[in-house]
Amino acid sequence: MQQQDNPARQFGVWLVQLRASAGKPSLKALSEETVHVPHPYRVSKSTMGTVFQGSRFPSLDVAVAVAGACARCAGWDAASVVEVQQECRQRWKQAKRADEVRLWEAASKAVSFVPQDLEFITRYQRSVVPLLDTMELFGVTLSRPDFQYRMSTSYISLTVEERGSGGHVGEGPQRVEDAIGASTRVLLRGDAGSGKTTLLKWLAVGSIRQTLPGAMAAWQGLVPFFLPLRRFTEGDLPGPGEFMTYAGGMIADQAPPDFVHKVLDSGRALVLIDGVDELHADRRDEVRAWLRELTGVYHNCHYVITSRQAAIDELWLQHEDFDSFELALMNLGDQNQFIRHWHGTMREAAASEDQQQRLTAHEHALIHSLAQRRELRRLASNPLLCALLCALHWDRAMHLPDDRIKLYEAALEMLLVRRDQHRQIDDGGSAFRTGMREMLLRRLAYWMIRNDRSELSVQEFIDLVRGYLKTSVHEPPDAELVARLLLVRTGLLRSPATGRVDFVHRTFQEYLAAEQLLDERDLDFLVSHAHEDQWQEVVVMTSGRARDRERNELIRALLERARAEPRYHLRLTILAVDCVTGASPLDPDLHHEVRLRAAQLIPPQDLEQATALAGLGEVTLDLMPGPEAGLPPDVVNSILHTCRLVGGPSAMRTLARFTPNATLAVERQLRTMWPEFDPAEFARVVLSSLHWEERLRVGATFLAHVGHLAHLKELKVSGPADEYAALGRLAKLRYLAIDQPAPSLPHLVMPPSLRTLVVDGPLEHRAFLRLAQSSLEELSFGTALCPDCQTTPWQMLQQWPDEARRGIRTLTAERDVIDTAPSAIADRLPALSWLRIKRAWSARFNHVATFLDRLEKLPHMVTFELEMSPDHTPSLSEMVSSFPDWRPRRGRPLTEGVTWVFIRANKPMLRRPPPQPGVHTPA
Repeated sequence: MQQQDNPARQFGVWLVQLRASAGKPSLKALSEETVHVPHPYRVSKSTMGTVFQGSRFPSLDVAVAVAGACARCAGWDAASVVEVQQECRQRWKQAKRADEVRLWEAASKAVSFVPQDLEFITRYQRSVVPLLDTMELFGVTLSRPDFQYRMSTSYISLTVEERGSGGHVGEGPQRVEDAIGASTRVLLRGDAGSGKTTLLKWLAVGSIRQTLPGAMAAWQGLVPFFLPLRRFTEGDLPGPGEFMTYAGGMIADQAPPDFVHKVLDSGRALVLIDGVDELHADRRDEVRAWLRELTGVYHNCHYVITSRQAAIDELWLQHEDFDSFELALMNLGDQNQFIRHWHGTMREAAASEDQQQRLTAHEHALIHSLAQRRELRRLASNPLLCALLCALHWDRAMHLPDDRIKLYEAALEMLLVRRDQHRQIDDGGSAFRTGMREMLLRRLAYWMIRNDRSELSVQEFIDLVRGYLKTSVHEPPDAELVARLLLVRTGLLRSPATGRVDFVHRTFQEYLAAEQLLDERDLDFLVSHAHEDQWQEVVVMTSGRARDRERNELIRALLERARAEPRYHLRLTILAVDCVTGASPLDPDLHHEVRLRAAQLIPPQDLEQATALAGLGEVTLDLMPGPEAGLPPDVVNSILHTCRLVGGPSAMRTLARFTPNATLAVERQLRTMWPEFDPAEFARVVLSSLHWEERLRVGATFLAHVGHLAHLKELKVSGPADEYAALGRLAKLRYLAIDQPAPSLPHLVMPPSLRTLVVDGPLEHRAFLRLAQSSLEELSFGTALCPDCQTTPWQMLQQWPDEARRGIRTLTAERDVIDTAPSAIADRLPALSWLRIKRAWSARFNHVATFLDRLEKLPHMVTFELEMSPDHTPSLSEMVSSFPDWRPRRGRPLTEGVTWVFIRANKPMLRRPPPQPGVHTPA
């Protein structure tokens, strides 16, 4: 019994059975095969032995490689090997999650919290929320510095991709809450401005308020410790006893003895460590050793670590059992949502109704511009850049720059010049004129990057300002006054903690440092440090700001160093190619050499190479290999990413080569790209050949184009569409969900082979009757009345033709069905065998008894589900004793109540449950 209850052991038994099905190959043979499977990962004989003996739970990479090796030894084909690896991945995650819950519960029982501890946990959580539930939304905090922007109310869910050994792609793009919900150790990598810090704050606040999505149920109620590594650039990394010093705010010194140790021991801690890239590369091993010790001692806690991609790779914490994810670029839907939130927040801070109306007009105009201009969509690829775009669109009366460097340039002009002009603030005379402000900020930024500093003490800041003033001004003004003005008036500096100063975002620091570096003609120094991750953004920005001669000199020097130093050849080549993006014309010979070097990066091995190649435009797409080359999944993903960034007809033709035999990960990638191309052409050229393993979810505006998707099997359409004729061209469609449609369903043509129909929203009587389809087996609808005659869907169903009703085996409906006589149900749906009634909150025990008695008269009825209020729900024993002809059990829990499932005794249970409108695979 103990073995059955242990999820880790159950997973081990599955691996043993898999090996047995392959003829029980030797450990040596299996070890040799692990380097030949998809997503290869060398597993030694000794490690293999521990896996099959069950002496330790394997890491995900080990488990997937072992499963693939067993499949290869069994002689399975490549597709079957991939399939068994996917099954292994799912089984491993389920086992890991269940086992960690078991261990967490055991650890919690082992730790004795006294009332003083529990009281302080509540106080601490309450004090942390206001510290973390704020963020600086660029542009909003400029117009109203005192305005508190609540991060939790307008947080936009980000998309991530899982990365395993060798950088392979997991299950394709997923919303971050769905991707990490089953993990307890997460390494999250992303570009500058991609939202890493905001995500950590959202996790902290959501866990305290218990508002995280359902996929993250195990994270609810945890005690967060938010630790920005930039605070430790000069000192030692903190031990658990010091966590409260940096995370506890004003009540840090009021914690009971051993408070942090008790929380960590109990497994209730959520440790959020931000910015591995903020520490110098020489300290990365120190950070990893610190994390190894921390996770080794307190192994039941939840951990999330963030970093830029350039600083560490996806395998950096593989031996500590961290799942690795990369933040993806924002798609058009994300960008539109962000724009709406930005302008909505600005409206809250607006001074007049006229300004609110103008903000609404700007919001609509910017959304329209993004839909029309691909270069703007590329520009707004992450939250920081999207916020800059919103702010400049507002500040410049809808005139926008067309590349990233110009965007930063315009943002700084807005901060340093136009902001005070618009607010009619005096510039402080000679003590704070614009030129001096920019000079001081440039020199400060360059000094901090050269000295590996992310933040300064206030006194250091003042001393640096004083030194700059002495060397730049004949009669220097008061340094403390100038330092204070820089901090409160530029919008580029902030005080992250008492007595500390840093830049509001590292990107601005890098841009200003690039300008100062050019001012000091320090290109040789830059090239000599170009291989270090903390200098790479500075290199690209220096190229973007440089004059033609300087840019040629910089790129040529990078290529020469790449040729001379094989150790850094790949990194420096990518950097040189990246510097060409958006640059004015180079020297022809140099441009030819860059293109030759770029050809060596084809096919791109990771997203960094893909981004660099995309900067060269369509010429790179002609050189890309197709799927016939047998490319590994991570390379395919990188090629798709290159196409996404390049855009246009050439990109669609390249993408189309990968669609006929697309994996699930490729399918998900292509779905997310659809809004970024011409929707009709993308559907015709790219998506028409997909075989569609998952349900597709589209907005009403895309419905007109789904007729091209000949192999589509499941579709959900949200919102009112102008016409529904395209549905009739989907010959293979089996599942259709229509959410809040146009009540008249204009020009509706039903798919010929539809099996499942889900309708959620009011429909006109005639429109509901046109939904009748002879092939239907499953039907779901709500209680929304016909807007004309106030008839319920259950009543309108009676008017469907007999041939449309007689095949329906499963029905999901709402409250009014429970009052229907069984003879009426049998007349309308004679083949009904599965009935689910949603949201019957008013139902009592006597209603259940009466209805079950009626259902016994239906000859084919097997399963009945009922959603009830917990206040009216009897005990399981009462249910069992009261209904001997049924087998009652509790179903899935609901936010508002509980689900009861009653299975008819002596009747075979249906294989397939009834359709549930709220459950679908995200597209």
